Amino acid sequence: MTGPHTPRTDADDVEQHACPKCDAQPGSPCRSRGGAVTSAYHTRRFTKVPRLAKLLRVPTPADRRPGQPWRPGTTPPAPIDPDLPSADIRIGYARCSTLGQELDSQLDALAKHGIPRDKVFSEKISTRVRVRPQFEEAPRPARASTAAGRPSSPTTCSTPCCGAGRTASRSSRSSRI
Repeated sequence: MTGPHTPRTDADDVEQHACPKCDAQPGSPCRSRGGAVTSAYHTRRFTKVPRLAKLLRVPTPADRRPGQPWRPGTTPPAPIDPDLPSADIRIGYARCSTLGQELDSQLDALAKHGIPRDKVFSEKISTRVRVRPQFEEAPRPARASTAAGRPSSPTTCSTPCCGAGRTASRSSRSSRI
């Protein structure tokens, strides 16, 4: 089987299916009647892979030990159910310092990055306040996913706040004088 960064091989694709001829389960190479690993996959098995269906023969790679006594391999992992949370958990956080400021531009920017509004934690709270409840709550879904055995990789996206953008433009003008 391949790791997360190894390209898939023909053998990996063929071994996703059980063999109808020799009853080898997914994750195992085909076996002969004599109990050895075959030198090539059985036709009825490799034709289940659309890109290999027109080939006449798909050889068993050397790492599967063709000609050696057959042993069951490791079952490939089941495909991830699209309805379950996966490694791609998108969570957003938007904050304004005062009640007079609006979060709409930040929420729109997060939506452009594929983060639905129901996954955005937002609050209107000053930077002087050290305890930010929504900021503390935001990573909780990712932690729950990791605890359930589905690793997550955090990705951040920051948008400049309205006041910071104006301050930066003023300071750049004053530096020219």
